[in-house]
Amino acid sequence: METLGSRLKATRKAKKMTQTELANIAGVSATSITYWERDEIEPKNKNLATLAKTLDCSPDFLLFGATFGTKNPAAPIHSRVPLINWDEVTEEGADKDQKVMDWLYYPKQCGSRTFALTVSNDSMVSLHPNNKSYPTGTIIFVDPDLPIKAGSRVIAQVGNAAQVTFKEYREDGGNSYLIPINSQYPTTTVDDDTVLIGTIIGSFMAE
Repeated sequence: METLGSRLKATRKAKKMTQTELANIAGVSATSITYWERDEIEPKNKNLATLAKTLDCSPDFLLFGATFGTKNPAAPIHSRVPLINWDEVTEEGADKDQKVMDWLYYPKQCGSRTFALTVSNDSMVSLHPNNKSYPTGTIIFVDPDLPIKAGSRVIAQVGNAAQVTFKEYREDGGNSYLIPINSQYPTTTVDDDTVLIGTIIGSFMAE
């Protein structure tokens, strides 16, 4: 039966790398590689992402043996997403030199510039319990390459201070607005100082 450890070992050998060489490139100890290949412990998300990048394969392949319809099991996919701070967001999306807090995995194939943020306030929390909400601590995935449409939840920069905000984008009477789900927060009119950065494609909230 194939395991994460056996796939890691087979992929490393296919790349003609020793455990020490892989460890040096991935920034971990050779002992960790040994434990992982023996399935004695499982690498954490950050280490798994680094291993996959070093071995030019997808984290999903190491975890599950997923091939996504290709005969090449080491085919990379764009599911590895950087989790960054709000102050690292730029008009173009995530700064190329941003400080990555962690690497996450989006369950579907997504754009190569997709990034993740952690919701930091209750402006997108509905006062009605049955409606969709994004409470503090929710991780949202943002794709800057998707077109922004009316009704989309978006990340935007607003005002001269270029404050980054998470709101719903709506259009009405020829004007555009950024509207919070929580009615206790103000609505913002989209103007020349507003930059729509990206569309929310998914979210995650731990139990």
